[in-house]
Amino acid sequence: MLRRMVQHIPEKHFRMIRYFGFLANRVCGRQLPRVYEALRMERRGKAQKLYFAQMGSPQKTDFKVR
Repeated sequence: MLRRMVQHIPEKHFRMIRYFGFLANRVCGRQLPRVYEALRMERRGKAQKLYFAQMGSPQKTDFKVR
């Protein structure tokens, strides 16, 4: 069991790469529109926030506790 967990720990100085290709942070803004165009897809707008996310954090309320 421990051996399975340890094999997921990268070696020292190992650089983790999260995205590569057209999803890489460096080129995503330039190449992603080309991908949409090649696949004949429309770019979607930003998603609306959920209702509870629009309300804000419960710690930042103006309610007075009696």
